[in-house]
Amino acid sequence: MRVNFPNIKYIWGEVMHINLTDFLFDHETNRELSSDLGVKQLTLGGNKIQVEDVLHLDLQMTNLGEKKIHLEGCLTGTLMMPCDRCMDEVHYTFETDFSKDVQLDDPDIYYVEGHHLDLEKLALSELIIELPMKVLCSETCKGICNQCGVNLNQETCSCDRSDIDPRLAVFKDLMKEF
Repeated sequence: MRVNFPNIKYIWGEVMHINLTDFLFDHETNRELSSDLGVKQLTLGGNKIQVEDVLHLDLQMTNLGEKKIHLEGCLTGTLMMPCDRCMDEVHYTFETDFSKDVQLDDPDIYYVEGHHLDLEKLALSELIIELPMKVLCSETCKGICNQCGVNLNQETCSCDRSDIDPRLAVFKDLMKEF
């Protein structure tokens, strides 16, 4: 059964915060929410990540009593991220499910302030867990030339790309003598 929250705070036309006061003291133990979030761009590790369409959150909350709730949800969306080798745009589509118990007075849970649940912060905390460690446009991505900066997937260059550790460069000169 889908229930609307009467105490939803709208910012820029999107659902951002849910006031959980009525939910915590109500006899009703379950509520569901389906919402498109207003996040358009993220910055992680200096990389800007664009949200291609929308981040969509389906969330079911269960009141466990004593200011504790169980959150079960699904976050979906498509992001545009730079490839870690060549910097070309990569479309990353994801769907992540999560399930967690949240103690509302726990100071370490940053997406809950008092009796307010911040949907964007909750979604972003789950999204960060979902993101891959390395984003590649393809498994065979050649990257960019470290000498001239050419995208080696699109062009070839005549630069000497033999990577030699500068600490071992002395041995290269010794090998020329033999």
